[in-house]
Amino acid sequence: MTESPDPPPPRIRAILFGVGAMGTLLTRLLVDKNVEIVGALAVSPSKVGRDLGEVVGLGHKLGVVVSDDLEALLSGTEADVAVVAAASRMEAMAPAFRTCLSHGVNVVTLEEQSFYPWHSAPELAAELDELARAHGATLTATGVQDVYWSLAVSAMMATAHRIDSVHGRSSWRADEYGPSVADYLHLGEPPVGVIEALTVEWGPMVGLGALGALAAAAGLTPTKSEGKLAPNLARRDIHSDRLDWTIPAGSIRGVTETVTMQTAEGIQLSFEMAGYVHAPEEPSINEWSIHGEPELHLVVPDLPVDMVTCATLVNRIPDVLAAPPGIATVDRLPPPRYRHGPLRA
Repeated sequence: MTESPDPPPPRIRAILFGVGAMGTLLTRLLVDKNVEIVGALAVSPSKVGRDLGEVVGLGHKLGVVVSDDLEALLSGTEADVAVVAAASRMEAMAPAFRTCLSHGVNVVTLEEQSFYPWHSAPELAAELDELARAHGATLTATGVQDVYWSLAVSAMMATAHRIDSVHGRSSWRADEYGPSVADYLHLGEPPVGVIEALTVEWGPMVGLGALGALAAAAGLTPTKSEGKLAPNLARRDIHSDRLDWTIPAGSIRGVTETVTMQTAEGIQLSFEMAGYVHAPEEPSINEWSIHGEPELHLVVPDLPVDMVTCATLVNRIPDVLAAPPGIATVDRLPPPRYRHGPLRA
């Protein structure tokens, strides 16, 4: 008598928080990987009450009505994970994180500051870590920084005999992230007063998390860090097809953030991250240099940041579900890997 094969594990059930440019891409990738989207939340009134498949242009309905009430959504839905693709600051997303974690729902997010928040937001990180542990849930931030700003760089550092300094440069196309990011970066505005305003609005530097993760991976002890913002001005009129408008010459087309971290071991880490509307001939940049013995360089030409960000998040979901409760930064997770076919817990 032939024994029946064991049934496959159940589908992963996800709630999507954020139905903008990144949420739209994530919806397709989640559906492709057979993740069951059981709820969606948006802040735009024009999207609320409509089917998610219709909102993101999937070509068919998903049977998921977009909501604007996270508490009600979590209370009425059984979900394994909340996929958060909204704001870029931990403080801005903290209320949503608290709500998800209090319901025992794991969170995987593109919110950059949560990637390694122990230097940039230590008190908030400690609070959310404690809350997650209390409710048996995990909070992880991932995206382009997971591999291209952290793991690939730390792996390259492992091939050096002596390191004096590490420097990274990366750029991303600001208009690929939708009008909310365009407004946040003051795109198209005159430069007068913008950097002063952004310095207040920006808060802790995003690059600090990437450098913190590199320091942790190498066993280095950060002693001091500093950052600054600088405007990136359009040298000529630049049209954005994504936003369907033109940024005038001399106006803000983006912002460059530069972060430097000193360590007790004498190794300096620095990272320059630029988000701006690229001219047609400008590629995206992702390059890292390690100075020491030997000199090492890593260059990824014209990295498609939006796609690798979303694909990394989707491939990370099983790691997040398997991780112990709390904030699970990359040093607490296995290396990310490609997941072929349906995702399973």
